[in-house]
Amino acid sequence: MAKKQDNKITELENKVNELEAQLKRAVADYHNLEKRVAEGRSELTKWGTGELLIKILPILDHLDKALSGANEQDQQSGWFQGVELTVKELKQVLESEGLGQIAAEGLFDPNLHEAVDIRGGEDNKILEVVRKGYTLNGKVLRPAQVVVGRKEQING
Repeated sequence: MAKKQDNKITELENKVNELEAQLKRAVADYHNLEKRVAEGRSELTKWGTGELLIKILPILDHLDKALSGANEQDQQSGWFQGVELTVKELKQVLESEGLGQIAAEGLFDPNLHEAVDIRGGEDNKILEVVRKGYTLNGKVLRPAQVVVGRKEQING
């Protein structure tokens, strides 16, 4: 009888150990699921922010162009200073959301720049920025459109 009870106890202990292992796996799976859901939400939020910023960037381009095209008299006026302040604040808000401007000096990088024209000049050097480019949280949102230099080749 004692042997039967020992077998029963061993059997129950094995079952408890098995159930504990299953519970630990289930808890680990649940924690992994929570992490994946949180990452998914974060990615969705970043994607939604990116879509909104893509729509806002042309407006920022137009405002920058308006400011750069103002003459000296316009720059002294109240409307110009108000628009200038608005653009500055807008850029600060966009930067706080992860927007960064792509540097467009130096050498052409096809990962960051889009060549829209080629002119005579130093090979692969950016000569002019046609449209500013931006990154969102380190990823290219819109490449900078640039004019790239190409060394003139003499055909002989």
